[in-house]
Formats: sequence, C-alpha cells, structure tokens
Amino acid sequence: MTRKDIQFRAIRIVVAALVVIDAYLLWPSAKPAPGVEITSNEAAEYAYVAYAQREVFHRPDCKWAKRVSPQNLVRFKTREDAMESRRRPCNFCRP
Repeated sequence: MTRKDIQFRAIRIVVAALVVIDAYLLWPSAKPAPGVEITSNEAAEYAYVAYAQREVFHRPDCKWAKRVSPQNLVRFKTREDAMESRRRPCNFCRP
C-alpha cells in the first residue's frame, strides 16, 4: 500500500465516524427523554412496547424502550401482536 492509499482510508474512516456521530445527535429517539420512564403499572399491563416509527419491539424494562417518549410509544399485550405489526424483536432485550 502506498502512503496515498493509507491517507485515503484514514480520511474515509474519519468521515464515516463523523456521519455516525452526526446521525446520533440528530436522531430524536437516540437521546433519552428527560424524566420519561415506563411505570411498573404499564409494564404489568403491557408485555411489549415499541417506538411508533421504528420496526423493533422491546420489553418495557429495556434501556431502549425507556428512551421512547410516551406519545410515540406503541404497546402490545402479546408477542404475537407485536410480530403481526411487522416489527422484529430487539437484539438487546431479546423479547
């Protein structure tokens, strides 16, 4: 590899990292909503929850589910209901 190839690859890595950081900062669901938590009453009533605009469903106690604001929260009583809504299980909490 030449020095020019190494520099080009380094620049590509830096640009990719900046894009990821920028997307995280601009993505509203990536930031935790201040003071928003799913209550234990909701957790008892609903077995699974999801963000309205995403294709993943979670357990109510999942760290990603806790970041969803209440107005964007979709609730499911059974796993089958969540799967029928064309959502997939979270890879973190594995509902």
